[in-house]
Amino acid sequence: MRKQFLAASLLLAASLGAAHAANLSFLNQSILVRIPKAQVPAFSAEVGRVLNDVGDGQRATWTSKAERARQVPVSVTLVPRNTTRTSKGQTCRFLAAEVVQASARENWGFWFCKQENGAWRASAM
Repeated sequence: MRKQFLAASLLLAASLGAAHAANLSFLNQSILVRIPKAQVPAFSAEVGRVLNDVGDGQRATWTSKAERARQVPVSVTLVPRNTTRTSKGQTCRFLAAEVVQASARENWGFWFCKQENGAWRASAM
C-alpha cells in the first residue's frame, strides 16, 4: 500500500518521467494512496497533459476505474494557475488538485517548473 501511495503522490507532485519531487511524507494518509497501481501511469499522463495543454483556471478531471466490487473510484480535478516565467526563462505553473473519494475530500497544490528537457519538476518557487 505504501509503494502504491508513493507512486501516486510522486505522480501528482512530480508527474512526468524524469521529474523529481521533494519529500512527500506529509501525504502518507492521502486519498491518492487509493489510486490502483495499474492506473498510476494513466494518472501521470493526465497530470502531464494538464501541465502542458490546459489553460490557467481551466479544469480537467481524471477518475480511476473500480477494479473490484465495492471499490470506490478516486476522482482528481486538476486546475493549473499562475503560469509564470522565472528569471532563468523557465515556465512555472501552480497546479491545484481536488482529490475526492466518496464523501472524503482533499485539496492539494504544488508548483511545477518545466525543465530544459521538457519534463516538469516540482518546485518550491
